[in-house]
Amino acid sequence: MQDRAHQHPVRQNSGSVMNMIIRIQRLRPFTFPGVFANVWKGVAALLLIISHVGQANAAWFEAQGQALIAGQSKEEARQQATAEALRQAMLFAGASVHSVQTLANGLLTEETFEVQANGEVNQLELIDEVWHKEYVSVRIRADIFPKPEQCAAAGFQKTLVTTHFPIQYPRQALDGQISRLSQVLPRELQQQFSRLAPAVSVQAIAPFSVNWYRQDIIEQAPTLARQHQAQYILGATVSDVSVERPAHSSYAFWKDPTAQRHFTLTVNVLDGMHGGSLMHKTYQISAPWQFERTAQVDVASATFWRSAYGQAVEKELATLVTDVESILACQPATGRVVQVAGNSLQVSIGRTHGLKVGDILFVYQTARVTGPFGQTFTQYNLYPTQVEVTAAFADSATVKPVDNGLLINIQPNDYVAKR
Repeated sequence: MQDRAHQHPVRQNSGSVMNMIIRIQRLRPFTFPGVFANVWKGVAALLLIISHVGQANAAWFEAQGQALIAGQSKEEARQQATAEALRQAMLFAGASVHSVQTLANGLLTEETFEVQANGEVNQLELIDEVWHKEYVSVRIRADIFPKPEQCAAAGFQKTLVTTHFPIQYPRQALDGQISRLSQVLPRELQQQFSRLAPAVSVQAIAPFSVNWYRQDIIEQAPTLARQHQAQYILGATVSDVSVERPAHSSYAFWKDPTAQRHFTLTVNVLDGMHGGSLMHKTYQISAPWQFERTAQVDVASATFWRSAYGQAVEKELATLVTDVESILACQPATGRVVQVAGNSLQVSIGRTHGLKVGDILFVYQTARVTGPFGQTFTQYNLYPTQVEVTAAFADSATVKPVDNGLLINIQPNDYVAKR
Protein backbone atom coordinates (compact mmCIF):
# COMPACT_ATOMS: atom_id res chain seq x y z
CA MET A 1 0.00 0.00 0.00
CA GLN A 2 1.16 3.52 -0.71
CA ASP A 3 1.19 6.06 2.07
CA ARG A 4 0.81 9.51 0.49
CA ALA A 5 2.17 11.93 3.05
CA HIS A 6 1.91 15.10 1.00
CA GLN A 7 0.40 16.10 -2.29
CA HIS A 8 0.29 19.62 -3.62
CA PRO A 9 -0.63 20.79 -7.12
CA VAL A 10 2.11 22.38 -9.19
CA ARG A 11 1.69 26.13 -9.35
CA GLN A 12 1.23 27.58 -12.81
CA ASN A 13 4.27 29.46 -14.10
CA SER A 14 3.44 33.00 -15.13
CA GLY A 15 5.80 32.78 -18.12
CA SER A 16 4.69 31.48 -21.49
CA VAL A 17 5.57 27.81 -21.92
CA MET A 18 7.32 26.65 -25.07
CA ASN A 19 5.90 23.61 -26.87
CA MET A 20 8.60 21.30 -25.60
CA ILE A 21 8.56 19.01 -22.59
CA ILE A 22 11.55 16.74 -22.05
CA ARG A 23 11.03 13.76 -19.79
CA ILE A 24 14.14 12.08 -18.46
CA GLN A 25 13.42 8.89 -16.58
CA ARG A 26 15.87 6.42 -15.12
CA LEU A 27 15.12 2.70 -15.37
CA ARG A 28 13.48 1.24 -12.29
CA PRO A 29 16.04 0.01 -9.75
CA PHE A 30 14.29 -3.24 -9.02
CA THR A 31 14.58 -4.75 -12.50
CA PHE A 32 18.07 -6.16 -11.92
CA PRO A 33 18.54 -6.08 -8.13
CA GLY A 34 21.73 -8.09 -8.16
CA VAL A 35 23.44 -5.67 -10.50
CA PHE A 36 22.04 -2.32 -9.46
CA ALA A 37 21.43 -2.68 -5.73
CA ASN A 38 24.40 -0.47 -4.84
CA VAL A 39 23.92 1.91 -7.74
CA TRP A 40 20.29 2.60 -6.98
CA LYS A 41 20.46 4.21 -3.56
CA GLY A 42 18.74 7.16 -5.15
CA VAL A 43 17.19 7.66 -8.56
CA ALA A 44 15.40 10.51 -10.27
CA ALA A 45 12.77 10.98 -12.92
CA LEU A 46 12.95 14.47 -14.34
CA LEU A 47 10.29 16.47 -16.12
CA LEU A 48 11.88 19.55 -17.71
CA ILE A 49 9.44 22.27 -18.66
CA ILE A 50 11.39 24.91 -20.56
CA SER A 51 9.70 28.25 -20.13
CA HIS A 52 10.25 31.95 -20.62
CA VAL A 53 10.62 33.40 -17.13
CA GLY A 54 12.40 36.61 -17.96
CA GLN A 55 15.87 35.08 -17.69
CA ALA A 56 18.02 33.63 -20.44
CA ASN A 57 18.55 29.88 -20.09
CA ALA A 58 16.36 29.58 -16.99
CA ALA A 59 14.26 26.41 -16.76
CA TRP A 60 11.75 24.78 -14.46
CA PHE A 61 12.47 21.19 -13.52
CA GLU A 62 10.00 18.81 -11.95
CA ALA A 63 12.09 16.05 -10.42
CA GLN A 64 10.89 12.86 -8.78
CA GLY A 65 13.65 11.34 -6.64
CA GLN A 66 13.49 7.85 -5.21
CA ALA A 67 15.55 6.23 -2.45
CA LEU A 68 15.53 2.78 -0.85
CA ILE A 69 14.35 2.77 2.78
CA ALA A 70 16.32 -0.31 3.89
CA GLY A 71 19.24 0.45 6.19
CA GLN A 72 18.28 4.02 7.02
CA SER A 73 15.57 6.05 8.69
CA LYS A 74 12.62 7.49 6.83
CA GLU A 75 14.02 10.99 7.22
CA GLU A 76 17.38 9.92 5.77
CA ALA A 77 15.64 8.20 2.85
CA ARG A 78 13.59 11.30 2.18
CA GLN A 79 16.69 13.51 2.29
CA GLN A 80 18.48 11.13 -0.09
CA ALA A 81 15.60 11.10 -2.58
CA THR A 82 15.45 14.88 -2.48
CA ALA A 83 19.19 15.29 -2.96
CA GLU A 84 19.25 12.84 -5.87
CA ALA A 85 16.40 14.59 -7.67
CA LEU A 86 18.01 17.98 -7.20
CA ARG A 87 21.46 16.71 -8.21
CA GLN A 88 20.17 15.22 -11.45
CA ALA A 89 18.17 18.35 -12.24
CA MET A 90 21.21 20.56 -11.75
CA LEU A 91 23.43 18.25 -13.79
CA PHE A 92 21.06 18.38 -16.74
CA ALA A 93 20.64 22.14 -16.38
CA GLY A 94 24.41 22.58 -16.56
CA ALA A 95 24.62 24.04 -13.04
CA SER A 96 27.15 23.08 -10.40
CA VAL A 97 26.23 20.48 -7.78
CA HIS A 98 28.49 21.45 -4.91
CA SER A 99 25.60 22.90 -2.94
CA VAL A 100 23.09 20.07 -3.38
CA GLN A 101 23.53 18.66 0.13
CA THR A 102 23.22 22.11 1.68
CA LEU A 103 20.04 22.76 -0.26
CA ALA A 104 18.48 19.37 0.49
CA ASN A 105 19.10 19.15 4.24
CA GLY A 106 16.61 20.96 6.39
CA LEU A 107 14.53 22.43 3.57
CA LEU A 108 11.74 19.87 3.44
CA THR A 109 8.60 21.15 5.16
CA GLU A 110 4.97 20.08 5.03
CA GLU A 111 4.19 22.62 2.34
CA THR A 112 7.11 23.83 0.20
CA PHE A 113 10.81 24.20 -0.32
CA GLU A 114 11.97 27.78 -0.53
CA VAL A 115 15.61 28.73 -1.10
CA GLN A 116 17.86 31.30 -2.72
CA ALA A 117 21.33 30.03 -3.47
CA ASN A 118 24.22 31.19 -5.68
CA GLY A 119 21.94 32.44 -8.41
CA GLU A 120 21.60 28.85 -9.63
CA VAL A 121 18.55 27.46 -7.80
CA ASN A 122 16.18 30.38 -7.78
CA GLN A 123 13.31 28.48 -6.21
CA LEU A 124 12.80 24.98 -4.87
CA GLU A 125 9.36 23.59 -3.95
CA LEU A 126 7.96 20.33 -2.61
CA ILE A 127 5.09 18.93 -4.68
CA ASP A 128 4.41 15.59 -3.04
CA GLU A 129 5.91 12.67 -1.15
CA VAL A 130 4.83 9.02 -1.50
CA TRP A 131 5.95 6.15 0.74
CA HIS A 132 6.09 2.63 -0.71
CA LYS A 133 7.02 -0.59 1.07
CA GLU A 134 10.65 -0.54 -0.07
CA TYR A 135 11.29 3.02 -1.21
CA VAL A 136 10.14 6.64 -0.98
CA SER A 137 9.38 9.00 -3.86
CA VAL A 138 9.73 12.76 -3.41
CA ARG A 139 8.70 15.16 -6.16
CA ILE A 140 10.18 18.64 -6.22
CA ARG A 141 10.05 21.59 -8.55
CA ALA A 142 13.14 23.74 -9.06
CA ASP A 143 13.86 26.88 -11.06
CA ILE A 144 17.48 26.42 -12.14
CA PHE A 145 19.58 29.13 -13.73
CA PRO A 146 23.16 28.02 -14.44
CA LYS A 147 25.90 30.59 -14.06
CA PRO A 148 27.55 31.39 -17.40
CA GLU A 149 31.03 30.87 -15.96
CA GLN A 150 30.04 27.36 -14.86
CA CYS A 151 29.24 26.25 -18.39
CA ALA A 152 31.56 23.28 -18.67
CA ALA A 153 30.32 22.54 -22.19
CA ALA A 154 31.73 25.82 -23.56
CA GLY A 155 34.94 24.07 -24.54
CA PHE A 156 33.25 21.29 -26.51
CA GLN A 157 33.49 21.43 -30.29
CA LYS A 158 30.06 21.79 -31.89
CA THR A 159 29.57 20.49 -35.43
CA LEU A 160 26.91 21.63 -37.90
CA VAL A 161 25.59 20.32 -41.17
CA THR A 162 23.69 22.54 -43.56
CA THR A 163 22.37 22.50 -47.12
CA HIS A 164 22.09 25.01 -49.93
CA PHE A 165 19.88 27.92 -48.87
CA PRO A 166 16.82 27.88 -51.15
CA ILE A 167 15.53 31.16 -52.54
CA GLN A 168 11.88 30.95 -51.61
CA TYR A 169 10.74 33.16 -54.50
CA PRO A 170 13.06 32.38 -57.46
CA ARG A 171 11.70 35.20 -59.65
CA GLN A 172 13.31 37.71 -57.30
CA ALA A 173 16.73 36.31 -58.28
CA LEU A 174 16.24 37.15 -61.97
CA ASP A 175 17.36 40.75 -61.36
CA GLY A 176 21.14 40.32 -61.63
CA GLN A 177 20.85 36.55 -62.21
CA ILE A 178 21.85 35.74 -58.61
CA SER A 179 20.25 32.30 -58.24
CA ARG A 180 23.70 30.82 -57.39
CA LEU A 181 23.49 32.74 -54.10
CA SER A 182 21.69 29.64 -52.80
CA GLN A 183 24.95 27.67 -53.11
CA VAL A 184 27.42 30.44 -52.28
CA LEU A 185 25.85 31.58 -49.00
CA PRO A 186 26.48 28.35 -47.03
CA ARG A 187 30.12 28.31 -48.18
CA GLU A 188 30.56 31.92 -47.10
CA LEU A 189 28.92 31.08 -43.77
CA GLN A 190 31.28 28.11 -43.35
CA GLN A 191 34.24 30.48 -43.76
CA GLN A 192 32.71 32.93 -41.28
CA PHE A 193 32.44 30.20 -38.64
CA SER A 194 36.07 29.27 -39.26
CA ARG A 195 37.17 32.87 -38.73
CA LEU A 196 34.86 33.95 -35.92
CA ALA A 197 33.80 30.85 -33.95
CA PRO A 198 36.55 28.22 -33.71
CA ALA A 199 34.46 26.09 -31.31
CA VAL A 200 31.65 25.75 -33.89
CA SER A 201 32.22 24.41 -37.39
CA VAL A 202 30.11 23.71 -40.46
CA GLN A 203 31.25 20.14 -40.93
CA ALA A 204 29.36 19.48 -44.16
CA ILE A 205 27.22 21.24 -46.76
CA ALA A 206 24.79 18.83 -48.37
CA PRO A 207 24.66 19.60 -52.13
CA PHE A 208 20.92 20.22 -52.36
CA SER A 209 18.27 22.65 -51.18
CA VAL A 210 15.75 21.92 -48.44
CA ASN A 211 12.52 23.82 -47.80
CA TRP A 212 13.24 24.54 -44.14
CA TYR A 213 10.03 26.54 -43.75
CA ARG A 214 8.04 23.28 -44.00
CA GLN A 215 7.40 21.48 -40.69
CA ASP A 216 7.40 18.01 -42.25
CA ILE A 217 10.91 18.67 -43.60
CA ILE A 218 12.16 19.93 -40.24
CA GLU A 219 10.98 16.71 -38.59
CA GLN A 220 13.35 14.74 -40.86
CA ALA A 221 16.40 16.83 -39.91
CA PRO A 222 18.04 14.23 -37.58
CA THR A 223 18.45 11.95 -40.62
CA LEU A 224 20.64 14.59 -42.27
CA ALA A 225 22.73 14.97 -39.10
CA ARG A 226 23.19 11.21 -38.82
CA GLN A 227 24.33 10.94 -42.45
CA HIS A 228 27.06 13.53 -41.90
CA GLN A 229 27.91 12.67 -38.26
CA ALA A 230 27.03 16.19 -37.14
CA GLN A 231 25.57 17.24 -33.80
CA TYR A 232 23.38 20.08 -35.08
CA ILE A 233 21.61 21.18 -38.25
CA LEU A 234 21.52 24.74 -39.56
CA GLY A 235 18.66 25.20 -41.98
CA ALA A 236 18.25 28.52 -43.76
CA THR A 237 15.88 29.95 -46.37
CA VAL A 238 16.39 33.15 -48.37
CA SER A 239 12.91 34.57 -48.19
CA ASP A 240 13.52 37.95 -49.85
CA VAL A 241 16.08 39.23 -52.40
CA SER A 242 13.75 41.67 -54.15
CA VAL A 243 15.04 44.92 -55.69
CA GLU A 244 13.52 48.39 -55.54
CA ARG A 245 14.54 50.56 -58.50
CA PRO A 246 13.29 54.18 -58.36
CA ALA A 247 11.71 55.41 -61.58
CA HIS A 248 13.81 57.82 -63.66
CA SER A 249 12.76 61.46 -63.63
CA SER A 250 11.93 62.89 -67.05
CA TYR A 251 14.01 65.94 -66.12
CA ALA A 252 17.08 63.87 -65.16
CA PHE A 253 16.97 60.92 -67.49
CA TRP A 254 20.79 60.74 -67.54
CA LYS A 255 20.86 59.94 -63.85
CA ASP A 256 20.70 56.35 -62.57
CA PRO A 257 19.43 56.41 -58.98
CA THR A 258 20.93 53.65 -56.90
CA ALA A 259 18.60 50.72 -56.45
CA GLN A 260 18.01 49.08 -53.07
CA ARG A 261 18.06 45.31 -52.68
CA HIS A 262 16.62 43.43 -49.72
CA PHE A 263 18.07 40.36 -48.08
CA THR A 264 16.05 38.28 -45.63
CA LEU A 265 17.39 35.01 -44.27
CA THR A 266 15.30 32.82 -41.96
CA VAL A 267 17.40 30.42 -39.91
CA ASN A 268 16.61 27.31 -37.86
CA VAL A 269 19.20 25.62 -35.67
CA LEU A 270 18.07 22.11 -34.77
CA ASP A 271 19.33 19.42 -32.43
CA GLY A 272 20.74 16.76 -34.73
CA MET A 273 20.03 13.98 -32.27
CA HIS A 274 16.38 14.65 -31.47
CA GLY A 275 15.23 17.36 -33.88
CA GLY A 276 14.30 19.98 -31.28
CA SER A 277 14.57 23.63 -32.30
CA LEU A 278 17.33 25.56 -30.52
CA MET A 279 17.05 28.78 -32.48
CA HIS A 280 14.64 30.34 -34.96
CA LYS A 281 15.55 33.80 -36.15
CA THR A 282 15.20 36.07 -39.17
CA TYR A 283 18.02 38.32 -40.41
CA GLN A 284 16.99 41.24 -42.60
CA ILE A 285 18.84 44.11 -44.30
CA SER A 286 18.46 46.48 -47.22
CA ALA A 287 21.49 47.91 -49.04
CA PRO A 288 22.38 49.74 -52.27
CA TRP A 289 22.41 47.48 -55.34
CA GLN A 290 24.89 48.83 -57.87
CA PHE A 291 24.31 46.28 -60.64
CA GLU A 292 22.05 46.65 -63.68
CA ARG A 293 18.85 44.66 -63.99
CA THR A 294 20.22 42.73 -66.99
CA ALA A 295 23.67 42.08 -65.49
CA GLN A 296 24.82 38.56 -64.72
CA VAL A 297 26.38 39.04 -61.30
CA ASP A 298 28.95 36.49 -60.17
CA VAL A 299 27.92 36.11 -56.51
CA ALA A 300 31.10 34.15 -55.76
CA SER A 301 33.35 36.99 -56.95
CA ALA A 302 35.22 39.59 -54.94
CA THR A 303 33.35 42.26 -56.90
CA PHE A 304 30.06 41.10 -55.41
CA TRP A 305 31.31 40.69 -51.86
CA ARG A 306 33.08 44.07 -51.90
CA SER A 307 29.93 45.83 -53.06
CA ALA A 308 27.72 47.64 -50.55
CA TYR A 309 25.16 44.86 -50.78
CA GLY A 310 27.74 42.09 -50.41
CA GLN A 311 29.27 43.82 -47.39
CA ALA A 312 25.86 44.17 -45.75
CA VAL A 313 25.07 40.47 -46.32
CA GLU A 314 28.48 39.49 -44.95
CA LYS A 315 27.83 41.55 -41.81
CA GLU A 316 24.52 39.75 -41.26
CA LEU A 317 26.23 36.38 -41.64
CA ALA A 318 28.77 37.44 -39.00
CA THR A 319 25.88 38.29 -36.65
CA LEU A 320 24.36 34.89 -37.38
CA VAL A 321 27.64 33.17 -36.49
CA THR A 322 27.77 35.01 -33.15
CA ASP A 323 24.17 34.09 -32.36
CA VAL A 324 24.68 30.40 -33.16
CA GLU A 325 27.88 30.28 -31.15
CA SER A 326 26.05 31.77 -28.16
CA ILE A 327 23.15 29.30 -28.47
CA LEU A 328 25.43 26.26 -28.72
CA ALA A 329 28.05 27.31 -26.16
CA CYS A 330 26.45 25.50 -23.22
CA GLN A 331 24.90 22.63 -25.14
CA PRO A 332 26.31 19.23 -24.13
CA ALA A 333 28.56 17.24 -26.41
CA THR A 334 26.11 14.63 -27.70
CA GLY A 335 26.70 11.57 -29.85
CA ARG A 336 25.29 8.20 -30.82
CA VAL A 337 26.22 4.69 -29.85
CA VAL A 338 27.64 3.22 -33.06
CA GLN A 339 28.70 -0.20 -31.76
CA VAL A 340 28.14 -2.40 -28.71
CA ALA A 341 31.01 -4.80 -28.00
CA GLY A 342 30.58 -6.82 -24.80
CA ASN A 343 30.70 -4.38 -21.91
CA SER A 344 32.02 -1.43 -23.91
CA LEU A 345 30.53 1.00 -26.41
CA GLN A 346 31.90 2.83 -29.42
CA VAL A 347 30.38 6.33 -29.66
CA SER A 348 30.36 8.97 -32.38
CA ILE A 349 32.09 11.80 -30.51
CA GLY A 350 35.79 12.05 -29.72
CA ARG A 351 38.75 14.39 -29.34
CA THR A 352 37.47 16.74 -32.05
CA HIS A 353 34.44 17.42 -29.86
CA GLY A 354 36.51 17.99 -26.71
CA LEU A 355 36.29 14.47 -25.29
CA LYS A 356 39.24 13.03 -23.38
CA VAL A 357 40.09 9.84 -21.50
CA GLY A 358 38.44 9.84 -18.07
CA ASP A 359 35.40 11.91 -19.08
CA ILE A 360 32.07 10.63 -17.73
CA LEU A 361 29.09 10.38 -20.10
CA PHE A 362 25.37 9.80 -19.67
CA VAL A 363 23.71 7.08 -21.75
CA TYR A 364 20.06 7.44 -22.71
CA GLN A 365 17.35 6.39 -25.13
CA THR A 366 14.47 8.40 -26.60
CA ALA A 367 10.86 7.80 -27.53
CA ARG A 368 8.06 9.96 -28.93
CA VAL A 369 5.00 10.39 -26.71
CA THR A 370 1.69 12.12 -27.36
CA GLY A 371 0.11 14.48 -24.84
CA PRO A 372 -3.58 14.69 -23.97
CA PHE A 373 -4.16 17.44 -26.55
CA GLY A 374 -2.31 15.73 -29.39
CA GLN A 375 1.08 17.41 -28.89
CA THR A 376 4.11 15.21 -29.43
CA PHE A 377 7.06 15.30 -27.06
CA THR A 378 10.40 13.56 -26.75
CA GLN A 379 10.78 11.25 -23.77
CA TYR A 380 14.34 10.58 -22.58
CA ASN A 381 15.04 7.34 -20.73
CA LEU A 382 18.27 7.82 -18.82
CA TYR A 383 20.34 4.68 -18.23
CA PRO A 384 21.20 4.13 -14.56
CA THR A 385 24.92 3.56 -15.13
CA GLN A 386 27.20 6.27 -16.47
CA VAL A 387 30.13 5.40 -18.71
CA GLU A 388 33.76 6.54 -18.74
CA VAL A 389 35.90 7.30 -21.79
CA THR A 390 38.73 4.76 -21.95
CA ALA A 391 40.04 5.69 -25.41
CA ALA A 392 39.43 8.87 -27.40
CA PHE A 393 40.00 9.15 -31.13
CA ALA A 394 39.46 12.03 -33.57
CA ASP A 395 35.71 11.58 -34.05
CA SER A 396 34.88 8.56 -31.88
CA ALA A 397 35.60 7.09 -28.47
CA THR A 398 35.44 3.86 -26.53
CA VAL A 399 33.53 3.97 -23.25
CA LYS A 400 32.96 1.50 -20.42
CA PRO A 401 30.62 1.59 -17.41
CA VAL A 402 31.96 3.21 -14.26
CA ASP A 403 32.47 1.12 -11.10
CA ASN A 404 32.56 -2.11 -13.12
CA GLY A 405 28.83 -1.93 -13.80
CA LEU A 406 27.12 -3.81 -16.60
CA LEU A 407 25.65 -2.43 -19.81
CA ILE A 408 22.30 -4.05 -20.56
CA ASN A 409 19.80 -3.23 -23.32
CA ILE A 410 22.01 -0.57 -24.92
CA GLN A 411 21.73 -0.57 -28.71
CA PRO A 412 23.30 1.27 -31.66
CA ASN A 413 21.68 4.68 -32.20
CA ASP A 414 21.10 5.15 -28.48
CA TYR A 415 22.69 8.37 -27.24
CA VAL A 416 25.53 9.58 -25.02
CA ALA A 417 26.04 13.08 -23.64
CA LYS A 418 28.92 14.87 -21.91
CA ARG A 419 27.87 17.77 -19.68
